[in-house]
Amino acid sequence: MKPNPLIKTTVFLLLTGTVTTITQPSKAQDVYIDNNCRYNPNLEQIDRFTVFYGRKFTTNNQTYWLYASRYQDGAVLFCVSRPDFVQPQPIQAEEINAQFIEKIEQNGNNSPSFDIQVRMGNGGRSPLLDYRLDLSNPDRPTVTPLSPD
Repeated sequence: MKPNPLIKTTVFLLLTGTVTTITQPSKAQDVYIDNNCRYNPNLEQIDRFTVFYGRKFTTNNQTYWLYASRYQDGAVLFCVSRPDFVQPQPIQAEEINAQFIEKIEQNGNNSPSFDIQVRMGNGGRSPLLDYRLDLSNPDRPTVTPLSPD
C-alpha cells in the first residue's frame, strides 16, 4: 500500500492582500496528478498538476477523496476518487474547473458538500463567485451558485 500523499497541514499564505488558509502536502515532496486525475510522481512539468487541497468525505457508506490541483498557469482541476487515487475522475463542472480558486471549505467533517470561491480572473480586483459542490453522488456532482451575503 502506498503512503497517503494527501495528509495535510494548514499553512497561511498571503494572496491578493488577505491572509487565506489553504492546505499543502505535509511531505517535502509535492503530489502530482495528470489531467485525468491519476497520481503520477514522475510527470514532466508540462503534464502535471500539483495537488494543493485534499479532503475525504463519506456518502452512501463509502469513503471518497475530493482533491484539487493547480496547473502551472494557476488554473485548477477538481477530482474525486476512492482512497489512494483508486478510480479517479475529473469533476465535470465548468463553474469551478480551469478557474482560479480562492478558497475551498468542506461543510462539516466527512461531508460531501464543499463551498468553493472562484476568482473570475487572475488579479486581486477580479470579482469573486461562490459555489457549492455537492458530491452526495460522486458520479454526478452538482454545482450550485450561492447567493452573496
